[in-house]
Amino acid sequence: MGLIKNFIFLAFAFPFGVAHALTLEEVENLALQRNTELKVSNLEVEKSKLRRKKSFSDLLPRVNIEISLNLTREQSILFPLSPNAPPQELIFSRNLYEKYILLFSQDIYNPIKLQEYKITDRAEKIQRLMDYEKKREVISKVREAYIGALKLKAVVDIYGKQEERVSSHLRDVKELYKQGLVAFKDLLETKVKLYEVREKLASARADYKKALSLLSYLLNADVEEVDEVKIELPKLYELSLEELMEIAKKNRKLLKVFREKVSLSKEGVGLAKASFYPVLSLSGAVQYSRESNVFPNSLYFLSLSLRWNMLSGKGRFYALALAEKEEEIERLREMDVEGKVRLSLRNILEEIKAVRERLKLARVRLREAEEHLRIAREKYKAGIGTNTEVIDAQSYLISAQRTLKMNELDFLLLRFKLLEEIGYER
Repeated sequence: MGLIKNFIFLAFAFPFGVAHALTLEEVENLALQRNTELKVSNLEVEKSKLRRKKSFSDLLPRVNIEISLNLTREQSILFPLSPNAPPQELIFSRNLYEKYILLFSQDIYNPIKLQEYKITDRAEKIQRLMDYEKKREVISKVREAYIGALKLKAVVDIYGKQEERVSSHLRDVKELYKQGLVAFKDLLETKVKLYEVREKLASARADYKKALSLLSYLLNADVEEVDEVKIELPKLYELSLEELMEIAKKNRKLLKVFREKVSLSKEGVGLAKASFYPVLSLSGAVQYSRESNVFPNSLYFLSLSLRWNMLSGKGRFYALALAEKEEEIERLREMDVEGKVRLSLRNILEEIKAVRERLKLARVRLREAEEHLRIAREKYKAGIGTNTEVIDAQSYLISAQRTLKMNELDFLLLRFKLLEEIGYER
């Protein structure tokens, strides 16, 4: 059913080449399905899983079968069994004979292989956590690119509306000029402003297309339009830094990765120590051969052996020292990454605080700009204002609209970043 749903979604995402405004949720789902970095990360998880299975297989019994056909010089003697009986030929080795051997071996206690398995198991867990973190990173890039495209789309819409306003104002100026109520300078000034707005609109459209191209690259799919984000996000910015840090320690996969790396380094110390311990093995063999008529054709043995490397220079001691240093390094890295997450959270909270203040000011500024444009238009139509005042008021309104929209989208992006930084799961 999951594959059918994905197929239906992709089929309707781009129907017959018609531009479809993808929502943020649709974009995120496409990224998880198609992003090349995530495909590579998934393959890395599979590789780590195979390494663990291979290491586990080294702990299992080993059974070998050997079949051979041997050609050599025959070795025999004539041996009299009794004075009256003819001598018997005793064959120690025939010139051609076959041999069958079944070998079995099992390490009852092999500390090195046990420790290697623990390491591969721990490495697989780390790789899975890194895969989660890679998904978070890709989703973060996609959200940033999506909101960046929304910003440019908003700029296109704002300049489009300004073009309509200036065009409408130009029509009014032309009518007033025909009536002899305004100077030709007003007509030229308004036309220049219209050309200027159209240039900005063309530039904004080009930037918007480039933003869509970046988004298409991240998704490995064509994106022709983006839609407004309609999602309710928790107000985590109301929590303190320490409260957010506690949530991050529990949920953020990056912090878990470095905790697991510390544990992995401990396993590395254990592996280095394992080289000092003995290995206990059980082995056996069953053999059948027609090599001789003197010795039994069938042989078997069962062996319990203890191998202990008592002396091999100082290599093992150096390996242990290196493993202990690696553990110390991983502990410092864990502390460092925790500090970086704390710093990032603090910076995001400060940025959210600043952008909320800017939003308040931007809303006030927009109301003032709208009122300023209304007054300028009325004054101009009444003949007590100038065309320059109207054009300036329009520019001021556009600036206020753009500032408000940019701050709203910056606030949205920062809230997403705050969620991502504490390990928010989709």
